[in-house]
Amino acid sequence: MKRSLSLLLTLFLILPLCPAALGAAEGPSAPGWMGAEDYLLFPGDPVYRAENWGRILSLRREAEEGGLLPQEGRDWAEGSPGQCYETALIRRRCAENYTDDLEARSAFLAAGRAFAAAESGLYDQNRGRDETYYRISVEKYRCYLIYHVEYISDWGRALVPALDALGMTTEEFFQAPHMDRVGEPDKARVAAEINAYWDFYIGEKSRLTIYLDDTLLQMDAQPQVKDQRTMAPIRAIAEALGAEVEWDPVTWQVTMTRAGSTVSMTPGQTTAWVDGKPVEMDVAPYADQNRTYFPVRYAAELFGQTVTWNAAQRRVDITQPRQEDREAPLLAMGALLGFLEGGDPARFGFYPRPPHLALVRNEYGVPESRPLEPAKKCRDLLSQSWEIPDRETLLLTLKALLEEGHTQDFLAAAQEVKDLSPREIARLTEKLGETDQYMWPWTKELWEKWGETGIRAWDLCRVATLVQWGYTAGYVTYSEALELLEPAVQELQENFGSWDQVYENFLEGYYWCLRADLGEKTVWDTDLGAVYQYLKNSPDTRTLFDDGMFAHEGE
Repeated sequence: MKRSLSLLLTLFLILPLCPAALGAAEGPSAPGWMGAEDYLLFPGDPVYRAENWGRILSLRREAEEGGLLPQEGRDWAEGSPGQCYETALIRRRCAENYTDDLEARSAFLAAGRAFAAAESGLYDQNRGRDETYYRISVEKYRCYLIYHVEYISDWGRALVPALDALGMTTEEFFQAPHMDRVGEPDKARVAAEINAYWDFYIGEKSRLTIYLDDTLLQMDAQPQVKDQRTMAPIRAIAEALGAEVEWDPVTWQVTMTRAGSTVSMTPGQTTAWVDGKPVEMDVAPYADQNRTYFPVRYAAELFGQTVTWNAAQRRVDITQPRQEDREAPLLAMGALLGFLEGGDPARFGFYPRPPHLALVRNEYGVPESRPLEPAKKCRDLLSQSWEIPDRETLLLTLKALLEEGHTQDFLAAAQEVKDLSPREIARLTEKLGETDQYMWPWTKELWEKWGETGIRAWDLCRVATLVQWGYTAGYVTYSEALELLEPAVQELQENFGSWDQVYENFLEGYYWCLRADLGEKTVWDTDLGAVYQYLKNSPDTRTLFDDGMFAHEGE
């Protein structure tokens, strides 16, 4: 009976790597059982370090001398891409040593899994697919096919991208060592599934896609290419950006308004009008099948977006240039109110801008997927909760909050009670209503705690929330949002020393304005206090609340 291959085949991958340089005499080369033209190298991979490569050479020799695979570790392979690739080659060679067909096919499956691990590791390392990736993919599927044709449910979907990338035919896929183990009926099935998938694949490969904020933008008509420019029905893009769109049925002119800026384009004309000023485009909009197509780049860039083109994927990406260092405090300031409305506190504007399915809770508290139009949702929030129907009202509201807000009301109330003793307050409120009886003492308590700061965090954090809703609604630009929030951030830094202080003041301001009687509870005992604690400790949002921004000079 042939001896078993050492457990080093699986164990060497997880042993500490030796830092010694690989000697020239032991340089990486193809094993004796395969041609150099079929062998892959992974520059800089730790498998080529002297001690690791010595193990590879030892395992190769054992495989050539008839070694078999140990049962332990067959279902996995780990380590660097080069380590997993060498493991796959050794496993595949060992498969030749079995006399039992079932055991041999099981060894080929183990080899395929090692190829898959190398493929996955290479993808993560390169953040994409290259020729080496696809060559490994082909070897993986050859091993899987030898194991059993039913192991892959759709051979066309699995193989066609790799065959296309390598310029390899179906016949060439079958022209490889060990493929004589695959029966003709199985080969015919694989070939048929490859042929059936090709037409669909070519159609998908040639299809243009447009992504906004890394989310696919769904449109009722496919984008097109004209004069080397991507053209698309403009309404879907404009509305996802928060623009209002008007169409003149006589001239076919489309006018888009966003954040106080107006852009107009007319089919057949290369001149666009931006706030009344002409801008020349190198391609004109046109009409096709009752749709007006506009150059995506101009439509997006005229609204301050960045547009990039990925030729290999035929993909257009529209993104907002970001200033993440300036965003950071604003995200923390708006986190609680944004989260309560189903937004993502870690995302500026709270929602991905394209319409999408979002997980929301129904009236019974059960999560379910529902369509979400972020721009419309934010307009509704502003209109229904704040009576802010447009850009102008938003700017006026923000100005009022930044200048005085509810802190003015609090300070006026504090002037009446700050010099009164508890006995005087009790006597004065004895004949007043229940609300006054607890609000007067609480107002004095908050005054003694915060002084002239009042309930300022309640005003300033609402500014951060309103500005982000306004950005997603299309009422303010990204740059405007940052500029509007700059004084709020500065005031917050001047008056508070931590996010806990900010949100304590915020919550006390909220409940003071609500005229809520907390009794013996503190704001940290309330539902909103619990929400803040959740956000502060959640892995997804805890990094937002970095107290470093409150460090003052000299500290």
